[in-house]
Parts: sequence; structure tokens; C-alpha cells
Amino acid sequence: MNHFLTIAAVSGQTGIGKEVLRQWEARYGFPVPDRGHAGARLYSPTQVRRLQLIKRLLDDGMRPGKVVLLDEAQLTALLAARGLAADLLPKAATAQGIVQWLQAHDPELLRTQLHGEIARRGLGDFILNAMPALNEAVGHAWVSGDISISDEHLYTETVKMLIRQSLLAHAGAPGRPRILLTTPASELHGLGLLMLQALMTLEGASCIALGANLPLAQIAQASQAYRADIVALSFSAAFARKKIGPLLQALRSLCPETIDIWAGGAGVARMDTAPKGVSVMPLLEDALKALKNHRLRQL
Repeated sequence: MNHFLTIAAVSGQTGIGKEVLRQWEARYGFPVPDRGHAGARLYSPTQVRRLQLIKRLLDDGMRPGKVVLLDEAQLTALLAARGLAADLLPKAATAQGIVQWLQAHDPELLRTQLHGEIARRGLGDFILNAMPALNEAVGHAWVSGDISISDEHLYTETVKMLIRQSLLAHAGAPGRPRILLTTPASELHGLGLLMLQALMTLEGASCIALGANLPLAQIAQASQAYRADIVALSFSAAFARKKIGPLLQALRSLCPETIDIWAGGAGVARMDTAPKGVSVMPLLEDALKALKNHRLRQL
């Protein structure tokens, strides 16, 4: 099973800044990611492994120009020559700890650690810069058998609870635009949707969260009943990609043209084209840009 990571997740797992990754791509020709819709960078696990080895050598004092162009075998040999173990790879503290916290089967430990990370970073930074790496680490641990599906569910429910608790502090007068958030029928994964809701709320938008698994006709009806300016749908990587385009096209035909339609999540990251009248945004950063553009159009 091939798992492609966003640039935010790669940065979290390797400790290499996103801007540095872009600079290396331009200067050294590595890493060269695949491109999702709208040019979103998507990195393979093989590239991430190589980047982790490079970071290990950089932390030992080597310069990027000496190591970035080396392949994995050369990097491993260089690590051995310098007395460094290739399995001691740097990771973001939370991404490294999350699997251990889950393996401890201590829900209070998990809640305390994640709550502390939110308090330290702030909710917005936690969602944008910590959660992609956390989600990837949990996903990989489940696939490899290091944690069980029940452990993965505990992580999801715990982080949802903490985000919702944090959002209570931002409850207040309704803002603009009004964004209706949901997932279509048979899409049961709602964590990405909650992450988007939190960011939009922090940016002063008014979010109407309807949860997951809603039929298209009901989404269209709700968009008008709640006077939404935007309908935002989330698609996980588990959702059948070939169904996403036709589904979005159908929703576009059901909603008035005055309502923007956004589609986000890992499920849309590898779409070839976006249906007419739909904004596809694989990354949360894309949604922040779309919100800004929407507001500018209203001026």
C-alpha cells in the first residue's frame, strides 16, 4: 500500500522545514514530489526515508551539498562510517511519541499529551503543522501492525474531543462567510472536516457542521436552508477516487451558482481535473487561501 505524504507531513516527520524542501527541489533536484491537483506536493515513503537519513547527517554537522544528492545506500554507508546508526532517525516529538502513547493503552496519557501540544502551539498551528504528521504516523503504525484499529479510533476520537473543546473558546457572534461542512453518503471519516472547521472558525467564518455521511440531495437542501455561502466536503484517501468527480458535478448542479463548493482531503489530492464550478483543495493551506479569495470577491 503506497502512502503519499503532503509537504507538511514530511516536514513533521523529518524535521526539515517546508521551505528548505522546496529549496532543495530547485537547487539539487531532490526531493522531486508527485503533483496532486493544483500542484500540491506529494512525497513517497521512499523519499521520506532518504530525507530522514539526510537529516541525521545534517544534525551531525554535514552540509546539504555533500549529502542531498546521495542515494539511500550511500547515505546509510556514510552514517556507518561516521559511527551513526541509520535507525536513529529524527522525527517531530509528537509524531515520534504518538505511537508510544497509543501502545501504552492509557487514554488519559494520550489526552494529556495531545492537550499539552495544543496548549503549547495554539490550535491553528497544531492543526496545520502537527496533525498532518500525527495522522500519518498513526496511519503507518496501523498498516504495519504496530497499533490496532481500536488504538487508531482512540486517537481519532481523542483529538476530535480536544479540538471541539478548544473551539468553545471561540464561540461568539456569527461571522462571514457561512460555511456548511459535511461529507457525502458512504464517507464516514470526519476528522479532516473538523480540522477545516477549526481553521475556518479561527479565521472568523461561521461554520455549520452537519457531520459525515449525508446524501447529496440533503446537502443541497441544507445549503439553502442554512443560507450557506460555501459548501465544503471532505474526502478521505479511503473514498473511491473515481466517484469523487461525478459526485461533485452532481452536487454543483443541485446547488445555486451563488454557493461556492469546496472539496478537500486526501481523497482529492490525486484528482486529474476538478469539475467545473468546484474548488479542489488537498491541503488545509489551500482552504485558507480560498477563504481569503472568497472574501476579496465580496468587497
